[in-house]
Amino acid sequence: MDSIDHRMQSFVEWRGEVPLSAKRLEDFDARQHAATWIRHNLGKGVAGAYVIGYAVEARWWSYFFERVEKCAPEGAEVWSIEAYNHEGKSWLGRFYYCPDLIRWRHVPLADGWKNGNRHKTA
Repeated sequence: MDSIDHRMQSFVEWRGEVPLSAKRLEDFDARQHAATWIRHNLGKGVAGAYVIGYAVEARWWSYFFERVEKCAPEGAEVWSIEAYNHEGKSWLGRFYYCPDLIRWRHVPLADGWKNGNRHKTA
């Protein structure tokens, strides 16, 4: 069984928004980061338990994960994920994580609306 941390890292890799050269921000790095958003949400641990951030030079990305207790097909987990970046762009979406296959996929639009998803993912 893989950990929440592994799930978060695999999601970031799957989305492909963060360049391979970016470094994962650990708590100490986040506390020293130039961006207020990173210092506040990652460095102080204010946002909650499931948060991951990356940075390269002045660019940064952050992802907030919340497990949603809804019905999902064949043992999949449903996650609500918010993302923010250095350009001021953000998105919110729902995703399935299949632990047996160790892979992510989008919640289909019809299912997303039934589960309360009001935002499209980018």
